[in-house]
Amino acid sequence: MGKRPLALGCLFIILLLYLATLLSPMTFEDLSEYDGEEVLVAGKVFKKEKVRQFDGQTLVIYLEDLSDVCPPGKKIMCYLKTGQEEPEIGSKVTLTGKVRTFERASNPGQFDAYSYYQISGISYRLNQAIILEKSIEYCYLEEGLYRMRCFFTGILAENLPEKESALIQTMLLGEKSDLDKDLKALYQRNGIAHILAISGLHVSMLGMGIYRILRKCGIYMRTSAILATSVMILYGIMTGFSVSAVRAILMFALHMLAVLVKRTYDMLTAVAVAAVLILIEQPFYFYHSGFVFSFGCVVGIGLVVPALTEERKALGEERTVPVSPAQKSSLTGKWRIKGFLTGKWTIRSCLLKKWKIESGLWRGIQKAFLSPLAIAAVTFPIYLWFYYQFPPYSILLNLLVIPLMSYLMVAGLLVILFGVLCKPIIPPFVFLISGVFRVYETACEVCERFPAYLLNLGKPEDWQMVIYLFMLLLIMFLRKKAKLIFRWLLVLVAIGILIVRPKEKLEITFLDVGQGDSIYIESVEGSRFLIDGGSSSVSSVGEYRMIPFLKHQGVRKLDAVFVTHPDEDHCNGILELLEIGEQHGISVGCLVLPDIKEKSRNEAYQDLEQTAVRAGVAVLYISTGQEIRKGELVITCLHPQKGYETQDANAYSIVLDVWYEEFSALLTGDLEGEEEETVFDSERQISSYTILKVAHHGSRYSTGEEFLEQTRPKLAVISCGERNSYGHPHEETLKRLEAVGCEVLTTPECGAITVEVGEDEVKVYGFVR
Repeated sequence: MGKRPLALGCLFIILLLYLATLLSPMTFEDLSEYDGEEVLVAGKVFKKEKVRQFDGQTLVIYLEDLSDVCPPGKKIMCYLKTGQEEPEIGSKVTLTGKVRTFERASNPGQFDAYSYYQISGISYRLNQAIILEKSIEYCYLEEGLYRMRCFFTGILAENLPEKESALIQTMLLGEKSDLDKDLKALYQRNGIAHILAISGLHVSMLGMGIYRILRKCGIYMRTSAILATSVMILYGIMTGFSVSAVRAILMFALHMLAVLVKRTYDMLTAVAVAAVLILIEQPFYFYHSGFVFSFGCVVGIGLVVPALTEERKALGEERTVPVSPAQKSSLTGKWRIKGFLTGKWTIRSCLLKKWKIESGLWRGIQKAFLSPLAIAAVTFPIYLWFYYQFPPYSILLNLLVIPLMSYLMVAGLLVILFGVLCKPIIPPFVFLISGVFRVYETACEVCERFPAYLLNLGKPEDWQMVIYLFMLLLIMFLRKKAKLIFRWLLVLVAIGILIVRPKEKLEITFLDVGQGDSIYIESVEGSRFLIDGGSSSVSSVGEYRMIPFLKHQGVRKLDAVFVTHPDEDHCNGILELLEIGEQHGISVGCLVLPDIKEKSRNEAYQDLEQTAVRAGVAVLYISTGQEIRKGELVITCLHPQKGYETQDANAYSIVLDVWYEEFSALLTGDLEGEEEETVFDSERQISSYTILKVAHHGSRYSTGEEFLEQTRPKLAVISCGERNSYGHPHEETLKRLEAVGCEVLTTPECGAITVEVGEDEVKVYGFVR
């Protein structure tokens, strides 16, 4: 860095900005009281896009320079009601709509939409917005670029098959409205979704292509640089200026600036300057996955790849032999003489030329093989930090995917060009595009047939990330001082430190799934159990809350999944887990259901059985007295009796007694009324439970006085939806719990509630603190 003073100065500024985010964290304004209210908004349109919803495409406009707004906000996004006149970018509009606040994450691993949009400056959104007034004046440049993008999108849609058209639109124009959700998920799982983002490859290829074409046309170098930079800035505006596009365009502009002032372009200096410019505008981009991935890859290519691909010394240097001036005259033609300023001479045999050529080829092969591994060493901790998993075969996939990207982009641009000028020429390019995307899709599908195609390793601790970063810095420092194999051994050590998950405590987590139940248990020995998983208030609860949590915990296999009873708010997430869990790298050992009479097994019960069978998961049945032992952990079933008969699903809920050394927990499903009184027989001596999972979300008819006298819990956990229509938890239930001296925690207030059981203490904390 000593030779890069500007980069060093930028690095210092970046560190200061990061410290500023630690000392002054992002503030979160509670706007929940406005949720659902009809408001009047006036502002200027600065961006618009189309998004796909259940009823088709919807136009979304983004407003800034707001006035007459309640609740207040910097920028807002407005989903226009169907049939509204489309406003131009730069125009001022007045509209009305219903406020919808962004959801805060309430479980570990859950996507925090509120933080994501806060970083982008978006305060909230309006649904079903109706435009009341619109100004005549607007920004002709930005509106013209938007219409050009729509025009290009139409050409691609007209000349390409639907799936290929959507992919090319996303890659070239940043238009994602037609992108197939399942195909996008396939690319994400296999680590090649980066091809769908406007990034450095797009900008460097397009920008440098334009610059070289202008130079070949005889245009002056400076004029060519200015024109190429201008075109790329316009391209960025047209495609929406994502953070990766901003980074790439800034670096390209600095490259062209180096041409203008006749200075050498340095990639690391350019990326440092680009990072400072972005972070000064919004320091909290440090916590944005797109920013970290984009800049991390460039820094990795500039610093880490050379440190993990170059040998300590150039090949052939060790073969030099010192000679004296007197020996010089006796040397034959087969020797080459090299003089040094010191007056000493060295000789190198010309016979080594063949060796040098072969070594050069070997070094090329070695670098081609090691470079993607080195990039993976940089992206590996980023994957774990943001997504908690890593696709190992992405290293090989990207060797195939990235080289073909150039052909895809050129073919896509030619489809647009000839779609305007000469349509009969288009078919060969359509064939090429379809073929390349088919290769991508097939390669992904093949990789997913291999074992461990997606490694769920969980989110690392802060100290693990710090050590990993330090190890990478050490490797860069040892670039010219240590052997290549030693540097790679350091990488392996760093990876081992990053993925180790020492477990010294029993952990029980009551997830916040809205109006429903889901409980995760992980033993010290590493056994993992899930008890229930469903919600009647949160859609796709399995995909968006349960599975992300399991990834965050590093779960690759659940030893058993219990469904206490087949009501929707206890099992619809389990159905999702059985259907798509394997796609996310999570397998289920067995599904455990209450062992009741056949005639009591309703349609929902049978659906669980059939879904498990289709997923290749064994179905087991549990009844009173059966237990699971994993080391010191003992899970015993207290209810129902074998062959229990009832038409009320709540009545046959599985009740589980969890013991670990001196700690105890009682998990009651939706049991209530008379069934509660039958759980414990008169001979059972229990002084008190540490934790009680209150039955039926705190219903008035559950957790009766006699039941509480038998269990005497120290802490009660209630899982229910915020402001639910059932009135859970009921005031009467809370009073009964209070009467026995029990502290109460609820998921609406605390988010996910985690209980850590150590040797000497029990620690309880909520995710929302």
